[in-house]
Amino acid sequence: MFKLSSYIKNLAEEFPQIKKATTKPCWEKWMSDRQLPTHRQLEKLVSLLPVEESHRQYFRVALFQMAQKHDKKGAYHYEFHINPMACPRPRFTKFGRPYMPKKYMDWKKELVKMMDDKQHGLNHPVKMKLDFIFYGENKPWGPHHQKPDVDNLVKGFMDACQDGGLLVDDSVVYSIQAKKVWGYSPMIKCTITY
Repeated sequence: MFKLSSYIKNLAEEFPQIKKATTKPCWEKWMSDRQLPTHRQLEKLVSLLPVEESHRQYFRVALFQMAQKHDKKGAYHYEFHINPMACPRPRFTKFGRPYMPKKYMDWKKELVKMMDDKQHGLNHPVKMKLDFIFYGENKPWGPHHQKPDVDNLVKGFMDACQDGGLLVDDSVVYSIQAKKVWGYSPMIKCTITY
């Protein structure tokens, strides 16, 4: 499949009038993959194509599918030997001030400490795969299908990633794959693809 910049370049060779969709400096940024077009710019580009209105949707879909594609540059793999813990709901003082439980804050500090030598400060789109492994003496290894919920486990880990400097902000994560299982030792396995 084409990259978005290559596809737009090929369209421009076939239909030169679409270059009117933006300025020359902006066009150069698109072609060198330094910037992605906005919704409005892509809509203008599609409207300049000399095709019937019924065929424009084909180009919209093709451009959308290519815009979703993200080039992989590398990956980081980590194992944090700590009991997975879910992010709890905040508690409130009698004056109405919110605070997080001490047990959770201590857990987060310990996890952040483990991330001290891994401060990448990733600030571009990343994909994350998380395995939350729980230990139980009387549990057979396999899927963990009881509390805590997997979404709360992810939230707790993401908060620690941001505090530990692994990510500049957890909003840079565009895709998360997470699972929780019983295993031989409690840990959190994390793979970040960038």
